[in-house]
Amino acid sequence: MADGRSSASVVAVDPEKAARERDAAARALLQDGPVQSLMQYMTKGLELTVPYTLKVVVDADKLGRAKEVADQVLLSAWSLADTVLNNYNPNSEVSHIGKLPVGQQHTMSAPLKRVLACCQRVFNSSGGSFDPAVAPILDVLRAALKPGAPVPQEELKSLMSVCTMPNSFLIDMDAGTIARKHDKARMDLGGVSKGYIVDYVVEKLNAAGYDNVFFEWGGDCRASGTNARNTPWMVGIVRPPSLEELKNPPQDPPFIRVIALDNEALATSGDYENLTEGPQQRLYTSIFDWKTRSLLMPSQTELAQVSVKCYSAMYADALATASLIQRDPVKVRYMLDRWRYVRDTVKDYTAYIRENECVARMFEVATESAEMRKNRIAGSLPARVIVVGGGLAGQSAAIEAANCGAQVFLIEKESKLGGNSAKATSGINAWGTRAQAKASIMDGGKYFERDTFKSGIGGNTDPSLVKVLSVKSADAIRWLTCLGVPLTV
Repeated sequence: MADGRSSASVVAVDPEKAARERDAAARALLQDGPVQSLMQYMTKGLELTVPYTLKVVVDADKLGRAKEVADQVLLSAWSLADTVLNNYNPNSEVSHIGKLPVGQQHTMSAPLKRVLACCQRVFNSSGGSFDPAVAPILDVLRAALKPGAPVPQEELKSLMSVCTMPNSFLIDMDAGTIARKHDKARMDLGGVSKGYIVDYVVEKLNAAGYDNVFFEWGGDCRASGTNARNTPWMVGIVRPPSLEELKNPPQDPPFIRVIALDNEALATSGDYENLTEGPQQRLYTSIFDWKTRSLLMPSQTELAQVSVKCYSAMYADALATASLIQRDPVKVRYMLDRWRYVRDTVKDYTAYIRENECVARMFEVATESAEMRKNRIAGSLPARVIVVGGGLAGQSAAIEAANCGAQVFLIEKESKLGGNSAKATSGINAWGTRAQAKASIMDGGKYFERDTFKSGIGGNTDPSLVKVLSVKSADAIRWLTCLGVPLTV
């Protein structure tokens, strides 16, 4: 595989061969596995001109009720998308705000408040690259693409001086209000609204008792639980069309990567979406680029596509758009690294440049990819493993050895398994867990390592081993959770 395993781009020696290898491996991961007894309700359609797919996996006797609930949730979601977030609907809430008298406060609905909170965070994180307040600028630039239409430079200059979130709107999250600061102020929430609706559908179905859900709308998707084969939901990231293919993209594009979703979301933004032809047959996207002060154009040498995996589809959507506007994988890495241990954690990203098939993705130290694990196990000799001690560590080692194909013997002197872990009243320490992120707990490895090192003073405390324990602590929690061990940390 030619994909980069670090957060810097990797250039393949043979780009065409690398693309074929990636596609073959990706499609293999998406092949059907053994069919289980679970049933799947699936519905597809087109809403607000955007295709969607919903899958809900339940026991056979609950399929009818699942269909009824899922259809109700979808109807509610489409109504919300149109009446609150759709700036093409003149009667929507976001359109209403754009018509308010300057200074008049509007009390935001709960959905809009949540969306704008996301917009503010990503605006600040991206240095203003992601900015829904550029709607007036977009309208002028799109109109200028029409044949014979002039480019009103003075009007654009005037709009660019005032059309930013801080300059256009006074937003008070505590009071839940928003007001316009000037008469040109309007918002375009197209870079975040799909993600919000995806979150809404999955969260509503989870709250209704359906744990195994997959929903995709216009390339933004989120999954919870497992699919009908009781395996993780897998999503293929397609290879962007070449510059020569932009006007007639392939119907069945190859994959550059496949992502497994573990109660996570994935959103992709590319420079080939919603293209409009302008003067001299140049193609333009509907995204405003502050760097060039024009609409983003497809590029051979800069980022063409960015996919972001996150706990939230809304944040993944906004961050993918912000990353694409950065157009530089180094800038994307620095920006997304700051989202590793926050409430809406970024778990991975895939950034793609057309020239020489450059691919960059997030890599966490001391982790093992599925491919590395497969190769490691395949290269191991058949083994019989004896584990002495049936405590938490011993049982974990036994399970891992069994998963690798070994014959395992677990020896425990007590009448019950569990060891000291079963007797202890304390918890299991970790940092960077999903539970902490949801609770907005800003933990860090340095505190974990400091406390662990202090607890071993007087004994044998190896700093390098403490570091490994620290880095792997969240993985340990995730591993235990996957086994069904109830944890609250």
